[in-house]
Amino acid sequence: MKYEIFDAHCDTALKLYFDGKNLYDSDCMVSAKKCENYKKATYTMAIFNDKSLKCADIFAIIEKIKAETKALKHTNFDTVIAVEGLGNTPDLALADVEKLAKSGVRIMSLTWNDDTPLCGGVGYPKGEGAEGNTKGLTALGKEYLKEFEKNGIILDTSHISDKGFYDILENFGGKVCTTHSNSRAVCSYKRNLTDDMFINLKNRGGVAGINLCPDFLNDTGVASSDDAVRHIEHFMALGGENNIGIGADFDGIDSTPSDIPDCGFLYVLFDKLLALNYSEDIINKISHQNFEKMLKI
Repeated sequence: MKYEIFDAHCDTALKLYFDGKNLYDSDCMVSAKKCENYKKATYTMAIFNDKSLKCADIFAIIEKIKAETKALKHTNFDTVIAVEGLGNTPDLALADVEKLAKSGVRIMSLTWNDDTPLCGGVGYPKGEGAEGNTKGLTALGKEYLKEFEKNGIILDTSHISDKGFYDILENFGGKVCTTHSNSRAVCSYKRNLTDDMFINLKNRGGVAGINLCPDFLNDTGVASSDDAVRHIEHFMALGGENNIGIGADFDGIDSTPSDIPDCGFLYVLFDKLLALNYSEDIINKISHQNFEKMLKI
């Protein structure tokens, strides 16, 4: 079976901008050349902000992503633009949400692990603050959510505190996803979703992207595609056929499953599902359709 893929999260954008890499044939984990054997490959380029990027930097990176994508229009490779950790931007203003949306950003998250002026974070490095952090969505964060909703921004709940997750579901009327988080019942890593969080996300029509970082897959830190399958099967058991996608976190992780070293090997995961008698329809939902439906692409 030849697959079409949509990956909801990679950190390749900063490598393009700061390291001078290209999207076609670089040594990054994500490149168009590595995806030549897929029917189509769409990658969400997350502009990751750990407090080092100002608004001008974010807009410059957006233009770099657009230019690289335009150069690949003859290929099967496309991109979506996201901002990860918007609340870490030191010179951020409310009006910037509309500007980012008009520049092509489709997905945004409020924080990257740490507390920000917008929302409480999951904690770092091992997510100790996920459950214990009593800081959720702030009053300012609620104002930003209004702008997100007005501008059609999809809100990514990755990296926020558990309280922040529930605050968002209560206060945000727009589309919600978790681009790169797994099941906390399968692996106790605090960036993963509890069953209740996944069910609430599912009930909102949201999608959770399976993260291939070994720390998110099992408690040993060494993983294979079999571990990713376990997370998919757990979410499937919770009724998540229409709510599971891929958010591999390529180029943002130091190690990968042993049999999926980069984007060119994602087919291994889908082959495993096929061998477990998953239908082609369900595999297509997980590999690309669930996130594409949310984004209407």
